[in-house]
Amino acid sequence: MESEAKRPRRLAFAAIIAAVLAVAALTGTLMGCASSAPASDSNGSGSNSAAPAEQEAGGDDAMAGQPVNWTMESDCVTCHTAEAASATDSACPQGVAHEAEGVTCVTCHTDEAVLAEVHDGIAMGDKPATKATVVTVDEATCIACHGDLSEVAALTADSTALTDDKGTVVNPHERPAGEKHEANPATCTDCHNNHSKDLPKDAMKYCAQCHHRGTFECGTCHELRER
Repeated sequence: MESEAKRPRRLAFAAIIAAVLAVAALTGTLMGCASSAPASDSNGSGSNSAAPAEQEAGGDDAMAGQPVNWTMESDCVTCHTAEAASATDSACPQGVAHEAEGVTCVTCHTDEAVLAEVHDGIAMGDKPATKATVVTVDEATCIACHGDLSEVAALTADSTALTDDKGTVVNPHERPAGEKHEANPATCTDCHNNHSKDLPKDAMKYCAQCHHRGTFECGTCHELRER
């Protein structure tokens, strides 16, 4: 028969074992709950740190495919980021100058009917055109600020922007008289692109449609040589 002195010690030991088992069971329960709960962020808010990025991406996806519904008041920068960047690019001085004067996209691109047509059916997420395929700048808009061709020619009389491979310099705004020149009058947008980083090169390309590239001299065309 167990002595009276040993019984209290056995009861105390059993109580300790029971307490340890209870704590272990409780810890296991808490750890099991924690594994299914979202991890706390650095602020201890209890939100999953990956959630904002996923939500943001989901927000962009939600807009994809939605019609743009373009109007003359639309923000062109949303899609035409490269053109917008030219307004602050020192390599594009005409763009910077126009920006300084408060010129906006629709100040120059005034042909609303054509603009509406080319934007018809455009949806969010579509890749914007890499270059304009139709002219939406009216020459009268350029003349209203810069003057007509004769006025601009007077301002560029000393320009050396157009110099051919032999050193011949021509005034870029003073076209020599000639039957073909008169039959094919140049417009501002033939050479000028507000977003271009190399206007002389653009002008050379225009001239090279008829003339030998890099040669401004008369009498260099094949049909004239055969005479």
